[in-house]
Amino acid sequence: MTYHIRVRPTALIIQNGSILLIEYTDEHGVHYNLPGGGAEPGETLAEGAAREVLEETCAEAEVGPIAFVYEMAPHRQSGDHPNSPHNLSIIFECTLKEGSVPRLPDQPDPKQSAVKWIPLSELDSIVLYPNISGHIRRFVNRRATMELIEDHELDSYAQTK
Repeated sequence: MTYHIRVRPTALIIQNGSILLIEYTDEHGVHYNLPGGGAEPGETLAEGAAREVLEETCAEAEVGPIAFVYEMAPHRQSGDHPNSPHNLSIIFECTLKEGSVPRLPDQPDPKQSAVKWIPLSELDSIVLYPNISGHIRRFVNRRATMELIEDHELDSYAQTK
């Protein structure tokens, strides 16, 4: 089954004034992404974010609340992504589990060239896809998160009557 919107659990990991990013090198040069990717059948968004961190950085993450949400709708986009499908990135505030050290996987994604800690003060000097550097800085300064309400945590209707 295919869906018209691709849901992407994504991790925002900030530690010691730096952000953990995945570096890619392609025909356009070097750019960076937050660890993340498409949700897989049978996993929650939080499980997907943790899996993506592990796959892309070999590190284990604790997934926290939602930092923010990014939508890229093809009919309402900047023009920077002409062939991209409709994407909804749920960006979770995450931390690394104790003793977990990020590194490039033995078999990285195509064009993935590194896993790097980039100082927050240098975010404007790199190409970050999507271009959410300002949103990341605002999040760091404010630390306002959104709760993820999962159905299994809700009271059943039988309990409320």
